[in-house]
Amino acid sequence: MARRVELRLKFQNVKVPADINKYLSSLTFTDEEEDNADDLQLAFDDRERKWLGSWLEVKPTYIKTTTTVQKQVETAATVNYVVKKGDTLWAIAKKYLGSGTKYPQIASENNIKNPNLIYPGQVFKITTGGTATQTVTETKETTKKVSDPKLISATIVQKNWHDNGKDAVLDCGTFELDSVDASGPPTKITLKGTSIPYTSTLRVERKSRAWENTDLKVIAGQVAKESSLKMMYLAANVPKYKRKEQVQTSDIVFLQKLCKAAGLALKVTTLNIVIYDAEEYDSKPPIKTIKYGSGDYISYKLGTSLHDTAYTSCHVSYTDPDSKETIESTYTADSTEGTGQKLEVNEKVSSTSEAYELAKKRLREKNTQQFTASFTMLGETGCELLCVLLGDVQLVAGATVKLKGFQQFDRKYKITKATHKLTGGYTTQIELKQVLEGY
Repeated sequence: MARRVELRLKFQNVKVPADINKYLSSLTFTDEEEDNADDLQLAFDDRERKWLGSWLEVKPTYIKTTTTVQKQVETAATVNYVVKKGDTLWAIAKKYLGSGTKYPQIASENNIKNPNLIYPGQVFKITTGGTATQTVTETKETTKKVSDPKLISATIVQKNWHDNGKDAVLDCGTFELDSVDASGPPTKITLKGTSIPYTSTLRVERKSRAWENTDLKVIAGQVAKESSLKMMYLAANVPKYKRKEQVQTSDIVFLQKLCKAAGLALKVTTLNIVIYDAEEYDSKPPIKTIKYGSGDYISYKLGTSLHDTAYTSCHVSYTDPDSKETIESTYTADSTEGTGQKLEVNEKVSSTSEAYELAKKRLREKNTQQFTASFTMLGETGCELLCVLLGDVQLVAGATVKLKGFQQFDRKYKITKATHKLTGGYTTQIELKQVLEGY
């Protein structure tokens, strides 16, 4: 049995021609580790000019409309009384409130410090206790569903993986179609989809609200539900909050900030919001060792930098604005590769232990940038699309690999971005950053 790659596509709410395979010329799937959306691009040959039809039109899922109406409401009746010569609060209260003993109400409403001292010409606002009808203008925003989002699901299946008769599967996920491009000559149509839907409230609607006595898992679950997404929480750490305010911020940006502050990673894939501990994934064994001169790759690029990286330790300090108490802690890496520099972090923490863990996570975030690499992995060329012999569907964002034979770059790395391309051949381009052992 020969090795080959199959591409399986599923379209939802898109009218797909029965002979679509005849026109498909390439697929590009970009898998991001965290924060950024995954992307899918499908290119079609359109020399016969069959693909610029209305079925490709990208429509919004919802249309928002704002209406203004007037209505009658009952409110507490008030009068504005101008003080005359000889008036007393007792007499005014008796006239408008039914009893002189209610004069403190008038004094309170009008900030009168001495009830016995009022002057002609003063204007008092008096709530009489009755009701009055008044006309108010109310603005109402409504959301109407006008069409279902256009979705594309893609799966790459590597048949007869390693010549053992078994298949390897890469589920690229489900993507919302957000743009259609045409170029030429010859005419080519490109469909582009994103893993973070534009038609959901997740990324386009800015919200202001407060969260009381809750935790990150609860917040993420509610956000996912409001966006018609599922939620997967894959971390032992569940930060708790007395109060968190979301101020004119989209849900996805708000969640990203919460996750970053907690040292957690967030990713939206296959219509799921996934929150996980990147450190736990870093500790997993590498799926592949890339050896120098092995022929597994077409090209590589290695880099190292000491700019804002290679710190030896991290110091976290926070002073509570109310109690004026300062909470601080320092984490020092068990490594001889640091420059001796100390990373200073000022973020809100509630305990010394929390400060210590935050220092550890912030040191990791900086120091992983010291060594980076990128590889374009070899795939056989000159083959028909959907029938290529080589490639590696295991290379996905979040997985780890090792380099061997690259001298000072011989380390463990995490894949931060993987781009899989099927276009007359199969290649995978990966971007790497160093995995820090021990912390």
